[in-house]
Amino acid sequence: MNPTRRSFLQSLSVPVFAPTVLTGWSKPGLTFAGLDNQGAYQRYLKIWSRYHSGEAVDDKDAMALLEHPSSFVERRERHATASAFGVFTSCTPHRDVFYDFLNWGLRWLTAPDNPDPSLPPMHERGQAFSWQWSFWGRAALQLYEGTGETRFRDLLIGAAHNVMAARDDRHGAIDENQKRVVKSWGSVITFGGPTMRGTDITATGLIALPILQLANRLAARGERHEGIADLAEQLAPSFDEYERFYIDLPDLDAGYYRYAFIPSETDPTNHINAFGAGLVELYAFTREPRYLEKARKLLNFYRAAMVVDDDGAISSAYQQDATFKKKQKSEYFWKMTVTAELPLALAEHGLLAKEEEMIGIAKTYADVVMADPNGINAMTRRSDTPRMFDFRQPVSSQTPEWQSYVPMLAAGLFFVDRERRIGEKLLHYMLHYPQWFTNGMFSGGGAGLLGRAYSLRRGFRL
Repeated sequence: MNPTRRSFLQSLSVPVFAPTVLTGWSKPGLTFAGLDNQGAYQRYLKIWSRYHSGEAVDDKDAMALLEHPSSFVERRERHATASAFGVFTSCTPHRDVFYDFLNWGLRWLTAPDNPDPSLPPMHERGQAFSWQWSFWGRAALQLYEGTGETRFRDLLIGAAHNVMAARDDRHGAIDENQKRVVKSWGSVITFGGPTMRGTDITATGLIALPILQLANRLAARGERHEGIADLAEQLAPSFDEYERFYIDLPDLDAGYYRYAFIPSETDPTNHINAFGAGLVELYAFTREPRYLEKARKLLNFYRAAMVVDDDGAISSAYQQDATFKKKQKSEYFWKMTVTAELPLALAEHGLLAKEEEMIGIAKTYADVVMADPNGINAMTRRSDTPRMFDFRQPVSSQTPEWQSYVPMLAAGLFFVDRERRIGEKLLHYMLHYPQWFTNGMFSGGGAGLLGRAYSLRRGFRL
């Protein structure tokens, strides 16, 4: 039996709260000392690993770790060809599993007292904050909104204080590329040549998103938090640091950024759009028109780069030639998940985004990336030679890096209202090829975890 629309698009189950005053917040940033890492997340990992190794697992032990235990029973009955492993992987983990993972992950990543030698110094974690904190922090926000449990909000707030305290200007850290202190988050970067320490628009946009979204969502809910509002205000100068790299295109009523590390080149599309999403949230917080105007120019550059198929599916190049004269391949789907941040942010606030564009991105997920029931296409344009992940092959058929991209499919759930088949196809993959969704999407790209947290908030049961 095919899943019904109801099984994916259940009504939004967010509790309604009376306005709450959160002034007087005195908790410091998160610390790592004394953290107990033995909880629901560890039990989830053990059950997932036992399934993966072929061991028998008692259904009761598995269902105890799921947000909706009835989904496990229903899918065992409905999908006779799926293994218990697949059914378990397909079900939304329990909120305690999410909490234990985020409680450990956000402390490990942002707490200044974490002794882990594998992490760079706090003031050199720009890339780690971009690709982990940005998604983990927003997952905590989704879970707070979906459950109403303040423990998720408190984790996000504590981590946000740590992240802001790590900004370069708080340490006098020099951006070696720009030869100055930049109000952003630096990392040691290499492009196959000499290493250098620098910052870029990608880090600025992605790192700012959890803080700005939290400030905006709290305000929308009638909750006032002076500390978070202050952090959001402190982010404004970060978005003015890269004007030297901005290029205006009057003929297109558009603009783009040159790559800070290679100024002769256009910054990749997903980098520009991540920064643009931050500008949208900053506009929503400050109501300063210049932030929305810059986001509008970046959106128009993205629109000029779009390739639209006959059915409306939309793709764009990874790094658009600013002259628009070169024929370029489409970006990989995990790059597209970040490119989509800009239209998603605009649509969230009812600004500028066109519904046909949102539907076009949804079609790309459903009909290009997820067209094959036995695997996924890394490319996002039909006319490009497919680069397939064949799920019938061992996971080891892909490199560890490429394996880590598979869970980022869950980011497509942000478009499931426009195309329900995204949810149906993701369910199919998880039911029949669970080994590709390592540790139930708690491993791999942070976008996978964010997608699952969004699923819990929306009641998709994925």
